[in-house]
Amino acid sequence: MSRSRLSRIRTAMTIVVTAAALTTGLAVGSPAGAADYAAGNASMVARLTGPGAINDTVGRYQIIGTDLGIMWDNGRGEILTAFGDTQSFNGWSLLHGSLFHWRSNVLLRSTDRNLADGMTFTGHTGPPGYASRLLKPNLRREITLIPTAGVAVGNRQYLNYMSVKRWVADSHWVTNFSGLAVSTDNGRSWHRTDTYRPNSGGNVKFQMSAYLKVGDTVYQYGTPDSRWGAVYLARVPASQIENLGAYEYFSRGRWVPRNPGASTPIMPPKSGEMSVAWNSYLGKYVALVQTDPGVMLRTADSPQGPWSAGELVVSRNDPYSGYAPFIHPWSTSGSTLYFTYSVSYGYQVYLMRLPLRRN
Repeated sequence: MSRSRLSRIRTAMTIVVTAAALTTGLAVGSPAGAADYAAGNASMVARLTGPGAINDTVGRYQIIGTDLGIMWDNGRGEILTAFGDTQSFNGWSLLHGSLFHWRSNVLLRSTDRNLADGMTFTGHTGPPGYASRLLKPNLRREITLIPTAGVAVGNRQYLNYMSVKRWVADSHWVTNFSGLAVSTDNGRSWHRTDTYRPNSGGNVKFQMSAYLKVGDTVYQYGTPDSRWGAVYLARVPASQIENLGAYEYFSRGRWVPRNPGASTPIMPPKSGEMSVAWNSYLGKYVALVQTDPGVMLRTADSPQGPWSAGELVVSRNDPYSGYAPFIHPWSTSGSTLYFTYSVSYGYQVYLMRLPLRRN
């Protein structure tokens, strides 16, 4: 974690009352121009993490501050939610003379299907009262491991992550590689696989990811590190997700095997964190993408597009310092789309709602 980022988190924790001003129901942003599928602005439903949240993440999981909230259906009636750099107070941190105990990534569980009043967590990975770190960084080469996407394949859970070499600025970081971790016990324990994409050659296009599972195929949407690149697309039979040699890449309207460098953009720069899902209410594939103006809602008739130019549904910095929209998988069949959204000022995760309309 960068010194500047750690400083920002510490400052935010000391002004948590101020951060609490981001309250439930606060409207944010306004779509640019006429909206095709957004029936209004996205708005906050509830704070999910930290002091004052609808979940007691401090007492139940030792989570004071965190970000991301990447969700996927585990196929067993649960939503698994992976978080990024996570802070807590505990005996370990005080023993070592630090105000905060930091761990790179944690996982919480939810069975809540009534999202109108927020998303409640029903469990976690770790011992009672403490959400454990999923993957441990090798501090000789990486300062943290950040989850970017998750997907269930049969009895296995897969987590895509990026190995961060250094933080440069709030919207710029450098990765060593992106990798794939697997759990065979429903997310209770994880280990890294041998599936790595180094931050070089064609694999620079897949340093951050979003997963979309359609039948027996997993689509991987990729972007370079940071929030400056375009969006690229790969696909693989779900049973071969650990085999990079089985991936195909979308290139100028056709699928090309085993060559990430051949992939061509399906969405323009500057794109960052994103999530993709099939929305049966709209009869469209939908994507929420972090861009310079804010969160864009994009739609398409197929996973590869063509994707719409997008509608601005959360304006940049309204809420202040917001980033990383991740769609809730159980909200894709009705007129309201729910997603998690992180706010750096206060370093917490919120649930947002976006009203939709059919054309």
